[in-house]
Amino acid sequence: MKWKSHTAIARAIAEEMGLPDDLEEELCEGSVDPDRRPDAAMKVDRMGRTFIGRAPHHDPPAGIIMGHAWRSREAYLRGDDRQAVRCLGRALHYIQDKSVSPGLLDRSHDLREEDIADLVPPREAVRKGIDMAVCSPLFVRECVRAVRPRQDPREAMYQATLFSAAIFASVLGPPDSEGRFISDYGKARRNRRCRYAAAGMAAASSILISLLLTQPLALIAGAAAVLAAVLLDHGYHDLREEAEWFGIRPR
Repeated sequence: MKWKSHTAIARAIAEEMGLPDDLEEELCEGSVDPDRRPDAAMKVDRMGRTFIGRAPHHDPPAGIIMGHAWRSREAYLRGDDRQAVRCLGRALHYIQDKSVSPGLLDRSHDLREEDIADLVPPREAVRKGIDMAVCSPLFVRECVRAVRPRQDPREAMYQATLFSAAIFASVLGPPDSEGRFISDYGKARRNRRCRYAAAGMAAASSILISLLLTQPLALIAGAAAVLAAVLLDHGYHDLREEAEWFGIRPR
């Protein structure tokens, strides 16, 4: 998208959210920052060699968007509102560019962006995005995954506005978590400790069996138990990520 479109979406969100003028300007500046100061990303050339280059805007790595969202959330929690909206603007830039289809061999890209620049961000999309927002990094990640390149300029503008508003409202959502969430997180941590203890016992038993019976396969079983305890506990990892979203750190 052109800068005109990025800043138009930023101003529509800022107006709906009631941001003061200085934060609105920071959001607008952030929304065009990736064009002025590009992010770096790992790339692979035609020979299969990796190198560091400019992050693509129409197919950006999700990690870059989530990185800016996390930096925005962390700044917000420590009370640095200017940094929070600036970082968030950078994240939304990629959401908006990702909404625009580059077309075959990029031939129709410029014309499509010019058509989008003539459009006003739909206020309905702003309100809908804010209403559907959930204050969670999992929600932000789902929004990033849901964005698809659109060929129709109006569809591209609507989608870009919708998900930009949703992510904005999610990242700058309530700074405090609900009591139930804290309870669930504590329970998940206790269950994880029990799972680790069981995995440790299984690993110790497998080593003992391997030494006594000279059965190396027992070591594989023990290692599998440890890996399962660490890698397959998706519920805990999700809760831990959400806890960090609210500034709750493991003790």
